[in-house]
Amino acid sequence: MDRIGTWIASLCLVFVASCASERPEPKWRDGEVAAASENVLWEVTVLALDKEGYPVGAGLDPAKGLAMSGWKSSLAPFKGKGWRARAHVKYERTAPGRYKLEVRVEKETNEDLVRPLDPTYADWQPAPDDPERAGVLLQRIRSYLGGEIDVAAPPKARTSR
Repeated sequence: MDRIGTWIASLCLVFVASCASERPEPKWRDGEVAAASENVLWEVTVLALDKEGYPVGAGLDPAKGLAMSGWKSSLAPFKGKGWRARAHVKYERTAPGRYKLEVRVEKETNEDLVRPLDPTYADWQPAPDDPERAGVLLQRIRSYLGGEIDVAAPPKARTSR
């Protein structure tokens, strides 16, 4: 009887651990921006989401400084190659006219094998976040506000021999 209890407990532990690790850890990109007001920052955020192709919908809450877009989809004829992404934007005031901005792009892939181009049959599975797209969205918001442009250092020039 004691062996059965131990076996069941270990099986439950494995099951719980596999369920908990299903969704990858969120990867946020953050930065500080200057804006005349929260309303200006909010309008710029909504404009940037729209320009980046994220559907703007019910996930917008300007009172809390939170925006969650709808899903932006890109279907492909191969299993695991189609994806969809949803943007999350948070901001909070750090000083008069200054705001901390955090951006995340959540991603899922379509694992349907039979009809990968039909969104009604899509089997969306969590995938790692897309920090590059989050950085693009963050930079678009910054550029609309007229802040500093964050440009990576150019690659070193190669010399030919």
